[in-house]
Amino acid sequence: MQITSRWSIVLLIFIASCSVTQRSVKIGENACQAYQNKDYERALALYGQYISAHDDNPLLIPDSIYRNAGLAAFQLQNKELSLDYLNRIRNTDAANAETHYALAILNRGIDNLSREISALESYVTNYPNGENINEMRSRLFETWVESRNYQKAFELWPSIEQKVSEKESLLNDYFITLKALNKEELLNEVAENLLVLNSNNIDALSHLAIQYFDKAESRYQTEMEAYEKTRTRRQYAQLLKGFEILNEDFRKSLNYFLKLYEIDPKPSYARYIGNIYLRFDDKEKARIYHNKSVD
Repeated sequence: MQITSRWSIVLLIFIASCSVTQRSVKIGENACQAYQNKDYERALALYGQYISAHDDNPLLIPDSIYRNAGLAAFQLQNKELSLDYLNRIRNTDAANAETHYALAILNRGIDNLSREISALESYVTNYPNGENINEMRSRLFETWVESRNYQKAFELWPSIEQKVSEKESLLNDYFITLKALNKEELLNEVAENLLVLNSNNIDALSHLAIQYFDKAESRYQTEMEAYEKTRTRRQYAQLLKGFEILNEDFRKSLNYFLKLYEIDPKPSYARYIGNIYLRFDDKEKARIYHNKSVD
């Protein structure tokens, strides 16, 4: 009698277990159907039930369940839950383009740059024809500049240039990249393009102002040194010809520095302006700006 009772209990437990399993499978199927129908609220609720039912043994939960639950939560702007689910499968085969896209957006929202870069790299590398590839490439470029991976940023630029070169922030990041890599031959063109987009772009104005000043000042010193060595009429004519060229560069530099000073009256800008007026032999203006350089 006792043996019969024991087997009855075992049988009841087995039947109950099968019943739970069947209900769990049904919940999973309904969740997947709701997800496919883009009924994300119902899908997330059902996926939550499925996951809770396996709390004691999460290894029985397929990665696809976490993925779909995370993406449903992402669609519903439930960022914390989405990040929790998707982080569990971000390095598995279940992670797809949507997964990496969502993780990039979510990690950017919590300012986790390293995780964001990882998601962006996964998307760009594995889904070059993905629906969001342009957005992901552009953002990856920004994050590489932000993390000072300038060589990577430089190599990525050609793949996004045609689509984003008219966006000032990205072009400015490219300018910063070129400067960091000492690619002087490309800086002028990019600086000019930046000024087309924004005539008050500080990086571009400063670069061009200093470059034209240094170029003019270098030629001034060279011409004066040559004239001091041989004070002939021929050398004097050469000096005047050289001054015509270098004065044009000084004028360009002056215009840029005046613009910079108008935007932000820094003493360093005033000092440059005063020095240029000295080269133009305008001692009064030179004095005014040199006084401002020590304010």
